[in-house]
Amino acid sequence: MLWAMLVFRFGQGLYYPFSVIYFHNVLGISLSLVGVGLAALAASSVVAGFVSGPLADRYGRKPVMLVSLSGAALTFLGFSIVEGFIGYLAVSVAAGLFGSSSFDAARNAMIADVTEPGARGRAYGLVRVGGNVGWALGPMTAGLASAAAGGEAWIYPALFTGTAALTTLVMLSLVFLARESLPTITKSSDFGGTSGVRAALSDKAFLFLLGAGVLMYFVFTQDWQALPIYAKNFVDVPDGRIGFLLGANGLVVIALQLPVSALIDRIPKISALLLCAGLFAASSATLLMTDSLIGLLLAFAGFFTLAEMILEVAGPALAAELAPVKLRGTYLSLFGTCFGFSYGISPLVAGPLLQAELPDLIWMIQLLASSGAAAGLLALARLRRRRRNSPEV
Repeated sequence: MLWAMLVFRFGQGLYYPFSVIYFHNVLGISLSLVGVGLAALAASSVVAGFVSGPLADRYGRKPVMLVSLSGAALTFLGFSIVEGFIGYLAVSVAAGLFGSSSFDAARNAMIADVTEPGARGRAYGLVRVGGNVGWALGPMTAGLASAAAGGEAWIYPALFTGTAALTTLVMLSLVFLARESLPTITKSSDFGGTSGVRAALSDKAFLFLLGAGVLMYFVFTQDWQALPIYAKNFVDVPDGRIGFLLGANGLVVIALQLPVSALIDRIPKISALLLCAGLFAASSATLLMTDSLIGLLLAFAGFFTLAEMILEVAGPALAAELAPVKLRGTYLSLFGTCFGFSYGISPLVAGPLLQAELPDLIWMIQLLASSGAAAGLLALARLRRRRRNSPEV
């Protein structure tokens, strides 16, 4: 899984940093309509999340990963050949239904299957290091390729085609190398499907986690979507430096993810997520106070990256901790929908504000979202304390 994530994220790193720039600056799709496409992708990925988790609990983690990777490869290829908004919108919907969100949920369930609770932070962290080696190299490669091509429009579809090829390579490697990890208890259980989703959504503690997750992923996804176009069009950062700005995120993760994950294994996951919310707030405050490349590096490669390292490890670890074994895939896929849901909302906020040249409002809204996430996590901590003290609750 570590090596699969390295190649997979390298491929994604060729696409995501410059996708908004390509669709807006080259194809001429307005930022608001780009936001509509991202929202459609996110909405369809949320739908996929409600289906993929029960399927992973019933039929196994590996089949879900293979189907999602196949779909992701086709959609990246589709993005390379669209010519206008309608094609972009159609491929965006397909990317959400058959793309990487289901893969991430099944992957996280597989990791939880094969690790003890006290080691899950380090396990998720180790796989993230592999992913971020790829993510560090991907945007840097894309930035250098764009600079070498002199900003010619053809380079962007070529990068997207490379993403499709690498995603196919990961899919083929999992066919031959990955072993199924579905726990035996889930294979004989008929407790799944819609009943499993209902059970998860009836778990009050899990609902608090979902609420906090949506707000933190709102900040997470909005920065990744808004910062490249903000850096290029408002701070006048050239493509090559944008690639290194985004790649710095991966380098910091490579250096610090394992020690951060080891620390997360030693403290309550709720405490770790509270720290995450505080770091997201610090990142947004920094963006409010500065518009320089140094400020962008501090906000994004500093505070934001530390917050991301915590969220991507403590979040699924806490979801797995809250889940019954036979519903582990369902809980983790529903937690994964926090990303998709936020990925849909955040561009609808950022796109019009960037178009109206009001980026400071984006960072103010992120401060409010971080505060709301902290409030939800504190409510979750209180509920868990009550449950420990009063078994009847």
